[in-house]
Amino acid sequence: MQNRIIGVLGRKGSGKSCALRELVAHAPRLLVWDPMAEHGGLCRNRLESIQRLVAFLHWTRGKSVWTAHYVPHHDLAEEFNLLAGWVYRYGRMVLAVEEVPMISQPNWVPPEFDRIIRLGRHRRIDLVWTGQRAAEIARRLTAATDVFVFYAQTEARDLEALADRCGAEVAAEVSRLGLHDRVVWDVLNRTMRRGKLDGLCFGTG
Repeated sequence: MQNRIIGVLGRKGSGKSCALRELVAHAPRLLVWDPMAEHGGLCRNRLESIQRLVAFLHWTRGKSVWTAHYVPHHDLAEEFNLLAGWVYRYGRMVLAVEEVPMISQPNWVPPEFDRIIRLGRHRRIDLVWTGQRAAEIARRLTAATDVFVFYAQTEARDLEALADRCGAEVAAEVSRLGLHDRVVWDVLNRTMRRGKLDGLCFGTG
């Protein structure tokens, strides 16, 4: 059993949140970590506490279609760690994490999130994450990512991080992108293409 982990990287205003919505718009069971409260139009249910999250996940048992976005209000890393623990317990969903550097560091991820990264396939959890700068993303997460959607990166540290993870050719291509252009890099197949997200969107296969 294999899950998918897709990462979307791009500067503010590049289109990464639009790409996330495109990737998960047809996912039958979707939970979005939404620190900027941007995805109310995508998800029918807004959750603002762990208690509400637990009650909602209990309600979803036996249901084949549901969507929700979680808008945090307190210590983001702590709140996200609790959310990730419940996501792992219930399983069978797509978890979308906006602005992952807000809840992690380059050398650290919350322990329950680490468990999803390592073992989510056993719980049928697919993962989509976004971030602005490649150098800010946890190595644990990038090492497990199957497909990257890259928008322009121009800072030397970010391009070095890209080259380290995906190779110099990919980093060079990303450095040449316009603000709203994108490159899709398939890690397993080592293929790179510009433009569309064909074959990547959840719930369309």
